[in-house]
Amino acid sequence: MIKLKKLYSQPEIFDPITFEYGLNIIMGERSESSDKKIGVGKSICIEFLNYCLLKNYSTSRISLIPKEALDLDTIICLDLDFKSYQLTINRSLGNHERIVIFKDGEPIVFEKADEASEYLGSLYFEDYPVATTRISFRNLLAPIIRDERSEFKDIIKCFDTSKLIPRDYKPHLFFLNLDIELYNEIAKTISNYDKKSSFVSETKKLLTNNGTVKISDAKAHLNELESEVSKINSSIEQLKSYESFDVIQSDVIKFESKLSDLRSKQKAIRHEIKQITSFPQHENIDDNEIGMLFNQFKSGLGDIVSKSVEQTREFKYKIDNFRNTIIHNRLETIKLELSIITNEIKDIDEILSNKLNLIDNGTLVKDLKSAINIFNSKNTELSRLRSLIDRYDTSEREKKKLQAEKIKLISKLDQHIFETELIINSFKNTILDIHEKIMGNKEAHFEIKTTNNKEFINFILRTDYDGSHTTERMKVFIYDTALMFNEYTKSRHPGFLVHDNIFDKDDDTLEKSLNFIFKQDFDNPNTFQYILTLNSDLVDSIIRTNTLNFDISDYKVASFTKDSRFLKHTPKYTELASKK
Repeated sequence: MIKLKKLYSQPEIFDPITFEYGLNIIMGERSESSDKKIGVGKSICIEFLNYCLLKNYSTSRISLIPKEALDLDTIICLDLDFKSYQLTINRSLGNHERIVIFKDGEPIVFEKADEASEYLGSLYFEDYPVATTRISFRNLLAPIIRDERSEFKDIIKCFDTSKLIPRDYKPHLFFLNLDIELYNEIAKTISNYDKKSSFVSETKKLLTNNGTVKISDAKAHLNELESEVSKINSSIEQLKSYESFDVIQSDVIKFESKLSDLRSKQKAIRHEIKQITSFPQHENIDDNEIGMLFNQFKSGLGDIVSKSVEQTREFKYKIDNFRNTIIHNRLETIKLELSIITNEIKDIDEILSNKLNLIDNGTLVKDLKSAINIFNSKNTELSRLRSLIDRYDTSEREKKKLQAEKIKLISKLDQHIFETELIINSFKNTILDIHEKIMGNKEAHFEIKTTNNKEFINFILRTDYDGSHTTERMKVFIYDTALMFNEYTKSRHPGFLVHDNIFDKDDDTLEKSLNFIFKQDFDNPNTFQYILTLNSDLVDSIIRTNTLNFDISDYKVASFTKDSRFLKHTPKYTELASKK
């Protein structure tokens, strides 16, 4: 069992809250300045408790509090009895991944919240047989701490309804001692089946051209293509059977390769000649202009510039002549090279032509090339179609195999549920007993069934007047408390339960629910904790009628008002937009 003892912070940003066995009420009350009980911090108080119990920061409402509203150096602390150990969990608001767990006074530091969760899970399961399928610590607590954003609409789906989080049956299976390993195997098989189905659908679209062709027609076309490719291949082999073909083919390939290289060089040389011939001529500069430029330098630099206009011009002519000589020589060289290459191309062209004429004046090679082109095209189409059909047929077989495996495993789960009938019937009777104490009758039903749907297991809880807002909340209350009190499930249950604003404005239901919890505590003291947030107006009329079997103030562990909020030193703030 886990017993929560004390929630506090360092430095103190809220008053410490001490939890006791039995009923623990966190009350929202009116103040002198305001009758409003909402927004006083009841739910945030539960969030801080959940934060210390390693709730994922990204899904916590603490992540929605503006950073400037909190001192990020604050450490949130929770003292608890954890099985046979005394633990304190410390978690910083600034570094939410770093967790320090004091076990019997000795600190253990974790740099990742998941590592701390794994450690607490190992402590929780250390007394269980080795063969027991374990779930994570946070997974275990998912249905144990329900905040108001779950809206209490579903006994299994215990998360914020704005989050698209699928139902997770693992903690419920664990409490009822049902096979989690089998559950995981079925879930994996269904996931693989869904992936394979998607793959089959995509392949079918390609194979049938988005449904415009039938699968059978595509397979018929494959047979025709195979026949055509076989015939074309036979024709090619006949063309290749001529005696001279192999020798001539080798020569043709060699000369065609050489021709390709020579034509590439020819093209490159012609491009270079074109660049040289387009090179701009040197520019003639008028002597008077040179003189004027020189005089400007001479007047500005004095004796430093002493060359005459004539010397400058002669120097320029030397440079131009040197450049022209280099370009001219290069042009002559590459023109000669071009001429040689052009003549060599002509010679090879003539040789190649003669080679081709050796085989039926070129007709044979022409037919061969045409046949090979057709063969390649048809063979490509054949390979693609054959690949798609093979992929489709293989995937269909695998899909059917997964479908059969899924049916087999679900049937096995059905048998396992039947074999666990003793526990399930006991749990059902606990639900009926609680329903009678609160609703006044046993007009209720609970069973676990399997289906062939994606969600292959279903926990069915039906009560009188199903569907109403209040009734759905009462179903969750009855189910959750049954898990905590049933003779079989309580041995695996953490032993505490947290409900944040579960009760609606139904005085009779609330009164009977609170009296039921009080009776459980009276009959079985020090065996459980039920932590509940309430607004005072829900219990005012009950208190006035004196129908409660206890003084509610005796079970009030915290009280918040508009003037005295949970976060007592924190300025008013607006939560940031939630990420879905």
